Amino acid sequence: MASILLQLAKYGHQLDGAINRYKAVLYPQRYMDYRRWLTQQRTDIPANQPLVVFDFRDTRIDGPQGRRFYCLFIFFVRAGFYPVLRENYFFLGNIQDKYKKLCLQEKFSVLHDHQTLPGNYVLVTDKWHSRLAAAATQIVSLNYQTDYSVEDACFPMPFPMFPPIYAFQQDLHLQQFRQQARRWRIFFGGDANPEKYNKDSISSIYKKLTRAQLLQILQANPSPMYEYRELHSNAEFELTASQQINGLVVMNTRQCKVEPVNWLRTMASSDFFLACPGVRYPMSHNLIEAMAVGSIPITQYPEMFFPALEHGKNCLVFNNEAELLAVIQQAATMPDAQRARLSQGAQDYYDTYLTPTACIHGLLQHRPRTISLRLLPFLKAGGGFA
Repeated sequence: MASILLQLAKYGHQLDGAINRYKAVLYPQRYMDYRRWLTQQRTDIPANQPLVVFDFRDTRIDGPQGRRFYCLFIFFVRAGFYPVLRENYFFLGNIQDKYKKLCLQEKFSVLHDHQTLPGNYVLVTDKWHSRLAAAATQIVSLNYQTDYSVEDACFPMPFPMFPPIYAFQQDLHLQQFRQQARRWRIFFGGDANPEKYNKDSISSIYKKLTRAQLLQILQANPSPMYEYRELHSNAEFELTASQQINGLVVMNTRQCKVEPVNWLRTMASSDFFLACPGVRYPMSHNLIEAMAVGSIPITQYPEMFFPALEHGKNCLVFNNEAELLAVIQQAATMPDAQRARLSQGAQDYYDTYLTPTACIHGLLQHRPRTISLRLLPFLKAGGGFA
């Protein structure tokens, strides 16, 4: 019965996704707005810069609120490529929506059917066949499948930071954040709505404790070895920001609002970061952000990184309630020298595998010409949607 319900949910999501991708045809005003936007876009394409051409069927690439396309787009931009978007209403009709509109902050060109491309280019597409493939130096074909294995002949796309972090160029100032004073020993910051962050897929499919469960366990098990402090307002956050806390600071971002331009600075206030799962699958932007600034992740899903994170080298790992309480105490009492080695390990992992430039370099070195890119390599069947 459970498998039948799972299949129905999958088909329902696929139908809903198809409707959302093509519903634009039902709104003439939206199409007229798109045509006006198109006339204002740059069409000349530089011949002296590496080009990446995006040619997509529709908006499936966008993922939640346009995040996935923007992050793929900005990764290539950070790696020195000039982006070209092939004109397609089903793909670009929502370019001014939500996180996808962050692309508009960057220089790019729109390619029309009558145009030809100068020089060499990398083609990124989800189509079975693109007319641009023949002349491309490399073709990156998107793969939305679940259940990735390291034996698969595809490149696993690293999980990104939250899109506005890139839009505000905070990822370009990591050395500054890594060197700042750390006043808190352990930190969790994020949405802590228990109704939202207690989905069955986290426990039943991924076999992890949910975000709501983790926070409840820590709240219900105070320890004399470290302080536990919850922040319920921006006033409390501002007061705590200047205090030395040898314990765990829990900040619900529904109550304490931190602007994206200040988020990495906040993350870098702590030695360790408690990486709680996301909504339907464990991966969450804040673990990546923690590693970027040298905050050591405390995580229960090291295997969802490729290569996997390693306990005692670049993170601390737990698998159940007892291990969670033990590892929090370990972090609270860890000697400075060991903590410094772990922090450096987290930074080194981020620099080697998770920066946009490292990611794109690894992607293009993966195969000589045609590369399959697994967009969500951590995703398991039934545990969220591509």
